[in-house]
Amino acid sequence: MSVQRLELALYGKGGIGKSTICANLSAALAENGQRVLQIGCDPKHDSTRLLMGGRILPTVLDYLKDVSAENGDVGAVLGAGYRGIGCIEAGGPRPGVGCAGRGIISAFEFLEKNSVKNDYDCVLYDVLGDVVCGGFAVPIRREYANAIFLVTSGEFMALYAANNILRGIRNFDGSRHRRVAGILYNRRNVAGEDQRVERFARAVDLPVCAVVPRSDAFARAEEKKCTVVELGENGEEREVFFRLAEKIRQGLTLYEAKPLSDEDLESVVLYGHWTTPREEEAGREPPAASAESTAFVPTEEIPAAPDPRRQPMYGCAFNGAATAAIHLTDAVVIAHSPRSCAFYTWQNISSPGRRNLFNRGILMPSAISPNFETTGIGQTEAVFGGMDALRSTVARALERSPGAVIVISSCVSGIIGDDVLAVEDMSTPDTPVIVIPADGDINGDYMTGIEMCMHALAERFFDRDAAPRPMSVNFVGETGVANNTALNYETLRDLLGRMGVSVNCRFLGDATAEELRGFCAAPLNLLASDGPDNRKLKAWLEENYSARFLDGAFPVGFQATADFLERVGDFFGCRESARPVIERERAVFNAHAEQLRSRLRGKRVLMTTINANLDWLLDAAEAVGMEFVWIGVLNYLRQEVKISDHPRRCAAAEEISGLPMVQSRIRALKPDLVISNYTSLAEEGDYVVDSLPMGQLVGFRSGLSVLDRWAGLLENAREGEWKRDREFFEKYFA
Repeated sequence: MSVQRLELALYGKGGIGKSTICANLSAALAENGQRVLQIGCDPKHDSTRLLMGGRILPTVLDYLKDVSAENGDVGAVLGAGYRGIGCIEAGGPRPGVGCAGRGIISAFEFLEKNSVKNDYDCVLYDVLGDVVCGGFAVPIRREYANAIFLVTSGEFMALYAANNILRGIRNFDGSRHRRVAGILYNRRNVAGEDQRVERFARAVDLPVCAVVPRSDAFARAEEKKCTVVELGENGEEREVFFRLAEKIRQGLTLYEAKPLSDEDLESVVLYGHWTTPREEEAGREPPAASAESTAFVPTEEIPAAPDPRRQPMYGCAFNGAATAAIHLTDAVVIAHSPRSCAFYTWQNISSPGRRNLFNRGILMPSAISPNFETTGIGQTEAVFGGMDALRSTVARALERSPGAVIVISSCVSGIIGDDVLAVEDMSTPDTPVIVIPADGDINGDYMTGIEMCMHALAERFFDRDAAPRPMSVNFVGETGVANNTALNYETLRDLLGRMGVSVNCRFLGDATAEELRGFCAAPLNLLASDGPDNRKLKAWLEENYSARFLDGAFPVGFQATADFLERVGDFFGCRESARPVIERERAVFNAHAEQLRSRLRGKRVLMTTINANLDWLLDAAEAVGMEFVWIGVLNYLRQEVKISDHPRRCAAAEEISGLPMVQSRIRALKPDLVISNYTSLAEEGDYVVDSLPMGQLVGFRSGLSVLDRWAGLLENAREGEWKRDREFFEKYFA
């Protein structure tokens, strides 16, 4: 192998003698005139101790805790050991916190930035092999190691670790690159170990390049805080390293990584089979060993078929939990996350609030200025753990005496193992600290995060013995970030208030901690929408808090709202109070419909929609004399096509087979208005294209609010193209 600088990685199981072998090899290479750099990549940071006369070097990561990588000086962590060998220890976090793998990455980035390898002929990386995560795999990336030794004994777990290292190399190199130099066998003098190592080496088609004897010479050198090479005692213990150094100087033959499956590893190493049990049953002979092909063919693993029951992920649990938590208006919500994660979540929450305020005058207080901040996990916290940053952030939040402090964990805090639940002990008598261990998307998707938040808040705040409020209701499951949530709340609160029914608590619309404590005081709960997640929340509240719900969800359209108010009246024994409310709204509805009739009578509408009840809109359209010439249903769920409770209307609907079908209906039926979520319908024709709002307004006037918009669109004079574009935009979209 001819390379300008040899970069040699030694990987092996912890405690296998890897650091001793690496230090002695460095010493032998230096004795032969090589300029050697040894980099210890184990959090124990003891790789270079024997080269430094027992002195423990400051680690790169400890140095970077106090000094930024941009301003750091590599001389602060580079020691000069035996015969001028450069010595560096990457280091790692305290046991049980942070991510040592991320630490290796950070240390290598710092060393590369400072070009530390440029003054050396040979670089040795001493790397822990039990952990083969992305961080500890950095030294075997091709921009670093160009040759790799596996250090092992004859014990099964040592060989298991060596095989795992081969898997890591295989993931990087595939079958096209060859970088494995062979096996360094460190004897333990246990029964049968020579045979086990021999069988493993033959199975993975690698040579045993050195056999290090079990000897007291290593203990004597250890007592003198040096290597056996430096100790100077003649014997096999010292010579094995000089022979290996000479082999390296002359040039190594490199081999492809050919790991075994777990089953085959056990078969070869423990039981001495040269073939798998299945091959033996078939009477096959083992393949012959060669320098170019393995003596053992590992079994290929067949990937499992995807689980058809698995649901897609819609955003992460961290995002969902935060979106729900900010509606506890007197809380401080802390994202234990990097700033980037918090920024994207803050944008997801606040951008609809800003857009609706500036464009439509709709006020969404929680979204415009969410009570949301972050611990700002950075590189230091990722390596050494972020609990100190979290505790200090929670402490600052408690100084403000909020109704609660809510901590939500992200992917990073979950991966580095921060014990986020520990900060719940910081709760005060007046302010609970509530932790939602969402761990980003590790624990589920967006809706799972909302569910985790709702359950945590209910369990912490709901007082089962709250004093009853007889004529009150709770709103449950309102959409967190939507432009009509506030308007729907005000509409229903007004209608119920006219009947003498008040809103006790919104779970979870904008509410305070005190309002959540009184949730159980209301005898009736109203579900905002009838989606699967809200139904699941309803079932949970019924089971755990004996909550009673009115059948159905918030009403959309005149008839649904009238029925809704009568059912609320029936529950509270005040049905007669609903009648004047309904009659007054009927008069308002009829007057509004009459005004729209002169503008919309005879207009022909063609619509595509999902499989949903449209009676609220069809009732309003019929009241003003509009005609639906065709309704196409995008039947994603493959259910019976149903857009109405009236069979006559359902008969007018048809399942859509594709965009050409819609376009042909438009050409044949010549509608005035096309309502569709297809964005590619722009063909020549004298019709207006619009879409239904994603979230519907509740109450008596739901349909009329949509017809108001349609009337405005149709009254813009057009001749096959838009006219007065600026006026149109400013009127309807600004």
